[in-house]
Amino acid sequence: MLRKILLILLSVFLLEIHAQENIEEIPRYEISMLTIGPGNSLSDAFGHSGIRVIDRVNNYDIVFNYGVYDYNAPNFYGNFVKGRPIYSLGKNRFENFYRSYVNSSRQIIEQKLNLSEYKKRVLVNKLITNSKEENKDYKYNYFENNCSTKIGDIFNVLLEEEIRNEGINLDNINSNSYRKLVYQHVVPNSWGALGIDICLGSVIDKNITDQDELFLPYNLKLYFDKLGNSNIRNGDLVETSILFGEYIEYEETSFSPLYVLLILSLIIIIITFLDYLKITRNVALDIIILLITGLIGLLLVYLWFFSNHIASAWNYNLLWAFPFNLILLFQLLKKKQSRWVLSYLKINVLMLLLMCLHWIIGIQVFNICLISLILALIVRYLYLIKYFSNRIR
Repeated sequence: MLRKILLILLSVFLLEIHAQENIEEIPRYEISMLTIGPGNSLSDAFGHSGIRVIDRVNNYDIVFNYGVYDYNAPNFYGNFVKGRPIYSLGKNRFENFYRSYVNSSRQIIEQKLNLSEYKKRVLVNKLITNSKEENKDYKYNYFENNCSTKIGDIFNVLLEEEIRNEGINLDNINSNSYRKLVYQHVVPNSWGALGIDICLGSVIDKNITDQDELFLPYNLKLYFDKLGNSNIRNGDLVETSILFGEYIEYEETSFSPLYVLLILSLIIIIITFLDYLKITRNVALDIIILLITGLIGLLLVYLWFFSNHIASAWNYNLLWAFPFNLILLFQLLKKKQSRWVLSYLKINVLMLLLMCLHWIIGIQVFNICLISLILALIVRYLYLIKYFSNRIR
């Protein structure tokens, strides 16, 4: 009799354990990666990423969004110029998040992640912890720490075993550079690309790793598409679907900078030719050239040496936008010129030729729109050398 009672109790105990295991495996969360297509402004040209979490127990559907920033925050613009902008992890109701991008006609792609219930809980707990007031802020960097890389870092830790089992090596260096990837979203003949190419240095022309490529939301989406999960029977980690719209590349509607700079360059060359015929010098033209190139040079020096914009280092645009041109500007306003003016102009020509050499051998890729301007500057500086050679003794 006692033996039967013990068997019954043992059976009940085992049934309770089995029932508890089944309760643990009842799906509570549904996790998705959201990828937003490009928008109509330069800041939206590269897309956006977010993590969607559906909690069936607490009945909520929210998006964790690492792209939140507050223009009204203390010293936001100052920090942005210094290269230390503060972004935050925010939470949005999915309905509001979805509607905002639908209203902007931007594509929305959802990738449902086939994770175990345990890993879903780990992920949700981490996101909730990171979104707390004391943890939500981070220092934004457009290549190394943005809405896409933050998500990639989280999942690389969460799926470390699966990534290793699939033989994926994110440290592999490929033939891409940051600049090449930027050109995939912003065409070189655009004002956005021109500004990027002038302000960012040769450091973004180095070959990068597969991990580095994840700074682009669409590359993160492609990474999840091909990533296998060894714990899932069919080997797939994601189920991809398009919630809204088509992928539309960012396009500028303004005048092409290539044509604008070509026209300005022709004006410089024509005025220089007229100066040559009349044996004179157009002072206004020299003031404009030296003022603009000097001010751009000061900006580049600040970005390289005095800000936290790492990508602005080793910027050889300084070879044509030389800050000391401002000193030459004030000197040329005087009636009598010093002998150092000739030496300075010769150095300017040499620097422009050195810039072309840097471009040819691949040290830094310069924007194609600058070709005509560089040629025009060489012509102008050579004429000034000839002009002052006959007047400075």
